[in-house]
Parts: sequence; structure tokens; C-alpha cells
Amino acid sequence: MHILDGKTVLVTGATGLIGSNLCYELLNKSTAKVIALSRSKDKLERVFGEYLADPNFSYIAKDICEPLEISEKIDCIFHAASPISGAVISNQPVNVILPNIEGIKNCLEFIKNQEQKSGIKGRITVFSSATVYSNNTLLDRTVNEDDTECQTKINAPNAPYAESKRMSEVIANAYCKQYGVDAVIARIGYVYGFCKELPNTAFYSFMKTALAGQDITINNPSMARRDNIYIDDVISGLFTVYEQGISGEAYNISSAGEKDNFAAADEMAGVIADIVNKEKLAGKTVSVKYLSDADSRQSGIILSNDKLKSLGWAPTYSLYDGIRNTIEKYIKEN
Repeated sequence: MHILDGKTVLVTGATGLIGSNLCYELLNKSTAKVIALSRSKDKLERVFGEYLADPNFSYIAKDICEPLEISEKIDCIFHAASPISGAVISNQPVNVILPNIEGIKNCLEFIKNQEQKSGIKGRITVFSSATVYSNNTLLDRTVNEDDTECQTKINAPNAPYAESKRMSEVIANAYCKQYGVDAVIARIGYVYGFCKELPNTAFYSFMKTALAGQDITINNPSMARRDNIYIDDVISGLFTVYEQGISGEAYNISSAGEKDNFAAADEMAGVIADIVNKEKLAGKTVSVKYLSDADSRQSGIILSNDKLKSLGWAPTYSLYDGIRNTIEKYIKEN
């Protein structure tokens, strides 16, 4: 049995990496009724084409920044709507901030109003981010859920994303305290894995470049290592947080650097090249080429996952296996 069997689940940002894989898992392995929400009807139908006739699947094409008007009872909301592309964060910051601020408010208002009108108490899982743990040291450091005292500079390039994620947590906690809304927070590491609509990030650019038989070019060889985590481990972590998480509390869903997952983008590029070459996937040998010499690496953050592990969860995928699975699924789909 699945913990969400028989429940009605709303997934916002449903066409993204985490949202789409969450929907697939529910549709394939549970009897949950899944409502996928995203702005684009065309993208929804591309991503969920094989499920359009499934009686347990429906979709809503609308902006999460608009109030939710859903007649069905909702047992669970997974609020995944938030752009992650560096280009969008830099050039369209308002489009990043509003889904995190207005979006979470609309989800919380729906849960609050549903309980007040019908007595149905839903639970919302708020998707937060490793970026809430800003780093101002010169050394790699490990953080737990209480280590939120460091903040991103207001004018930092990623401030629209990091600060709006922090504020989404503040808003969720406010609704918990003032209205009794049942909300748990998932602070998710840097996620990689297959997605039908590939995110516009370096990892996926590296993968496509290598599979095309071209060398991967690295502009910045001094990038910080990050706490990466494969999508399947994220999905199982989300279900654990939903089922066992305490309302109002945050839980890191992270690898904690286990299984070689503490790696910088250029190191992930190296793993991509190794897999492509070993499996002879490109018809030629590809390599990673640096455009400049490396200085010392910037410091990075490891997210402790002890709190989530105490609930019985643990990551299972190494960096190599996760990237190999991603490449294999990409090839199969294309």
C-alpha cells in the first residue's frame, strides 16, 4: 500500500523535474487522484500525454500566483512551482519571487478555507531549498535545520530565489501558528534526474553536449561543491516528510554528501563524460575542457539529513548511478 492511496493530491509546478516525477510515482504506484497544475496547457499535455485518459489524472493550466479555485476536496498539496533556471533568476526575478510568495499564500489560503468551509483538513508540503543556508565562510560546512542565521546578500545574483524561498517558509509557519494550517517544509538539495522538459541548467546542458559527441566546456573551474541528490531519493524523502513530518517543522532532503554526491558542476560533467565514453554513447570520446586555470574551490554546504533519517529514510543512489540512470532515460525518451 502507498501512503497516499485514495487521497486527492494537488501538485503545483507539475511539469518541472520534481513535480513531474512526483506525479508519475503517484500515478504508477498508488491509487491517489493526481491534479497537476502548471501554467502551460501544451506543456502539461506533453509531459503527461500517456496519462490524459487515466481516471486518476487531471490537470489545471493556470498560474499559481492566481487564487486556487478547485471544487474537489484536496487531501495533500505538494507546492513545487518555482523557476530554477539561472537565466530566469537573473533576468526575470519577479517571475521567480511571485510563485514562491503569492503561490504559497494561495496554497495555504486554499487549505485554510477548505477546512473552515467543509472540515476537511489537508496537508501542504512546502518545497524550500538548500539556498536558505547561505554560506559566508571560506570552508565547506555542514548545516542542520536550525542553521539558518546566514543570509544571502540582497544584491546577490540568486537573492530573488534564495530570499523568496526563505520567505515562503516564514509564511507557511505563520499560517501554522495563526490558523492551524498543517504545513511541513522540505528543504531540498540540488536535484538531478530525468525530466521530459529538461531544466535550463548546466547539468542538462553538459549531458546534451556530451551525447552529441562534443566536448564539455567549463568556464569557471573554481565552482563550489554542492549537496546533490538523485530525483528518486527526493521523491521517497517527500513521502516520508508528508507522512511523518511534524507540522511547522523543516526537514532537509539531501544526500549529505554521501555516495560521492558532494560534487561541483564540473565534477558532474566529468562523470557524464566518463559514462558517455564507457558506454560508447556518442560515437567518439568526449572530454571536459577548462577555459582557464582553476583557483581554489569556493566553499560549499552539506545539508545534514540526520533528522529525516531518524524517520527511517535514507538516500540510496550514488552520483554515478544517478547520472547514469538520467542519461539512460534521456536516450530512451529521445
